Amino acid sequence: MKNIRLIYLLAICFFLFFESKAIGRYVPPFPPSDVVTAQGYPSLKPIHPGTVFTVAIELKIKEGWHINAHEGLPENFIPAKLSFAPWALASLNSAPRYPVGIKKAVGGMSEPFLVYEGTVVIYVDILLSTNAKLGTILLPFALEVQACNDKVCVAPTAISIQVPIEVGNLNESVVPIHPEIFQGALAAQSGTDESENIIAKYLKKNGILITFLLIFLGGLALNLTPCVYPMIPITISYFGNQKSERPLIILARATAYVIGISLTYSTLGVTAALTGKILGSTLQSPLVLIGISLVLVILSFSMFGLYEIQAPAWLLNKVASGNTQGWIGALIMGLVFGIVAAPCVDPFSIGLLTFVAAKANPFLGFIMFFTLSLGLGFPYLWLGFFSSNLQKLPRSGMWMVWVKKVFGLVLFGMPLYFLNPLMPKDFNQIAVPIYLLICGVLLGWFFSGAGVTPGFKKFQHAFGILLILAGVLVYKAWPQAVELPFQGYDSALLQQAQKEKKPVFIDFTASWCLPCKELEVKTFSDPKVHEALKNWVLLKADLSQYSSGPVEELKKTYGIMGVPTLVFVGMEGQEKKNLRAVGFISAEELLQKINQTTK
Repeated sequence: MKNIRLIYLLAICFFLFFESKAIGRYVPPFPPSDVVTAQGYPSLKPIHPGTVFTVAIELKIKEGWHINAHEGLPENFIPAKLSFAPWALASLNSAPRYPVGIKKAVGGMSEPFLVYEGTVVIYVDILLSTNAKLGTILLPFALEVQACNDKVCVAPTAISIQVPIEVGNLNESVVPIHPEIFQGALAAQSGTDESENIIAKYLKKNGILITFLLIFLGGLALNLTPCVYPMIPITISYFGNQKSERPLIILARATAYVIGISLTYSTLGVTAALTGKILGSTLQSPLVLIGISLVLVILSFSMFGLYEIQAPAWLLNKVASGNTQGWIGALIMGLVFGIVAAPCVDPFSIGLLTFVAAKANPFLGFIMFFTLSLGLGFPYLWLGFFSSNLQKLPRSGMWMVWVKKVFGLVLFGMPLYFLNPLMPKDFNQIAVPIYLLICGVLLGWFFSGAGVTPGFKKFQHAFGILLILAGVLVYKAWPQAVELPFQGYDSALLQQAQKEKKPVFIDFTASWCLPCKELEVKTFSDPKVHEALKNWVLLKADLSQYSSGPVEELKKTYGIMGVPTLVFVGMEGQEKKNLRAVGFISAEELLQKINQTTK
């Protein structure tokens, strides 16, 4: 009888063993912790009470295994989910930002679905309470996962993760830590899940061709940002001095100019996305601004016919010489003035930066930014083409010499724009009107040669008088910047504002940022803006020293990828991320955001 029972028992075990394998529910003889391990890292050390910082949860998945992604799963599949236990000393400041999964058909599934393999990182922003005590504390997280391989799945499990952070005094300097992990956190810095990123959305919904068309149109829209305005007179002045050629040659030259702009802009954009540097910050240093101004002055001298520049041959003979007619010169000119477009940012370009940073693929990033910058440069293709046709206008003695001098004065005056961040406050309020007066006198009388017809001489006098009047009007109408009562950024002021239930407005700016200057003069000086912000706490965060420790901390804390960036914090102490503004905005737009913050 015992033998019969033993045989029956063995038969049942044998049947259950193979049946469980057949339906894919065989549980391997090791725990889920051997398949998935997780560890958390803070972005800063120490962390001041009341500060927002980022935590990275790094998952390491055993080779040959995968876990279900956060989304894109068949019905009834268990997604990866990170949660933070409610706690008095800290709270979530944003939803977790999950990586994009890999599409894979496994386990006999006919349709592929999203999974995570290898090493992946989840980012989440945490607000540390103002009551947090100094020293080391542990942040409690839980990660729910479902791990499988091609044959079996382990039971769904919740992995407990304790993330140690160091809380420090407000007078202690804060430095970024674990840069190798937070290098890929630029997607997190925008404050949105990559699944909410505009580029990721369009790729998923419309495919790559429609998405690239969207990127091109986004680049076209960048022409509405103030920092590209100087490219208009530069383009007209450069191509207006070109010799008349066949239309196809002129078009090829203008195309080379646009490609040069695109190469500089796209290279800079990819570098910003993969390194976390603020877009345009490196090439907007004082030395570069001075260098651009010198190139413009050299170009203007060649148009005045004062001398021919011979050296250095590889650059000046191609760019600065008045005899520059080839497409190589136009290409180099575009490379130089792609720097002008470098600080141009808007929500769309920030979304592209975020997407490229999340992918960490330099080739894909370059192609996407090159497409964006082609859209940016498209109007200048035609502007350059038609500017070249100015040479086809009728020649009457000194007519074209006078026109070249007009172009020369335009280029000679452009440094007033580029050097504005380096000049004393209100310098251009006096310099620009004086320059217009000088140009009026020169073009109206001194540049009126003996070979000019009487009719054109009258036109020159009238043109000169108009410039003089313009100088007077510019001086009288120059917007008087009435400064808002900003204070330097300090996390203690944020804490105080939260206690007093006051909203906070933070202006992230930099001394080299030209759109920031325009924002101060045109938007912040509006009396309605002053009235609307009179009960707010106003903070100004200077990011001029973009590679310093405090600036890196601010960039990581708030996800700053370009300046100007305007941040609105509600009375409860939480940022209104949907109201964040990147780039120049008008006073009307700012007033709308102010009103929405306090609703």
